[in-house]
Amino acid sequence: MNIHIYPSIFANESRILKIVRSLRGHDVFTRVVVLALWKAGLPRHEVLEDGIEVMRVEPLFGGGLHGWVGRLLKIVGWYLGVLLALRGQTVICFNCHSLPVLPLSVLVKFWKRCALVYDPHELETETAGLSGRRQWLARRVESALIRRADIVCVVNRSIADWYVARYRIQHVWVVRNVPYRTEKRPVRTGALRRAVGLSPEAQLYLYQGLLAPGRGVGMLIEAFSGMPDRHLVFMGYGELEGQIREAAVHHANIHFMAAVPPSQVKDYTVDADVGIALIENVCLSYYLCLPNKLFEYVACGVPAVVSDFPELGRFVDEYDCGWKTVPDAQALRQLMQGLTAEELAAKRTNTRDSGWMYCWEEEEKTLLAMYRELGFNLAGGRHAPR
Repeated sequence: MNIHIYPSIFANESRILKIVRSLRGHDVFTRVVVLALWKAGLPRHEVLEDGIEVMRVEPLFGGGLHGWVGRLLKIVGWYLGVLLALRGQTVICFNCHSLPVLPLSVLVKFWKRCALVYDPHELETETAGLSGRRQWLARRVESALIRRADIVCVVNRSIADWYVARYRIQHVWVVRNVPYRTEKRPVRTGALRRAVGLSPEAQLYLYQGLLAPGRGVGMLIEAFSGMPDRHLVFMGYGELEGQIREAAVHHANIHFMAAVPPSQVKDYTVDADVGIALIENVCLSYYLCLPNKLFEYVACGVPAVVSDFPELGRFVDEYDCGWKTVPDAQALRQLMQGLTAEELAAKRTNTRDSGWMYCWEEEEKTLLAMYRELGFNLAGGRHAPR
């Protein structure tokens, strides 16, 4: 059995889902189980596909308490619930997808005598929401335990280099969270423009994803409020939704659209002329990020405006599939004022071509090589115990 643990309800974790499908599809493991948090209304045990399951675990105690004591007890209660769920199970590989469950994962490694893969989804000790004692503790925990992992895998090269330098790890693998390959060339559906009432001629920019601080929402509202001939659609969800709805009331070129199901995202994204991925430099994790939305834009043949940060800038430079700018309202406005129809068309062509390379089918090759290095073959089992 291969176990993947992530402290969420596992409703839309696309990276983990692609990983487990690849591992099961290539017979690296005969049974793959994702351990997640249980929430009322969700099944405790769910079979996603043949050999792929989700087990949602309820904390044994702490659920009715509040404050930091309640949160701590709930975490400990969930840890114990996970250990109880693993009792009697034969585990040969345990995948930790988040720093908060790394201590539990190391414990399981020694208990089950299995391989441990540490696969954080961002630079988790350097995030925007982490500071003070919590950040101090997170750094100490990761520093103390990361070398207990047999493999460390991250989402881009800059974060991998940071881990190598910070913890003096010999090698860190990189597997990016990119969409599956689209066999057909992107064709506009008109769905996004119909949803917000725009004509095919309107120049349309799309912000897709989480509406949260640090993602440039306020900056975008400021930039587009002074450019009535450019339209901006925010398609997503999050705590800044109210601010966006208010801006849409006062500016006819700013639009809000609720998030659509993952299966429908491409049908809407493909209608945009330009995608927006302007991250603010509020923490090192953001500065070194390579957000999923950028790959989704590329898969739809939509060039993107990105922050001039290491990974984002390198990405658009490689295939000339977008524009870099300082994440600032005035700089963005100046960039948009200079964009011609001819340049937009050329960038869109380049983006369509690059979309063929940035796909999960290519990333999967690295993923499978990583498991060969760990000692697993592609017919199930482990042939070289470490």
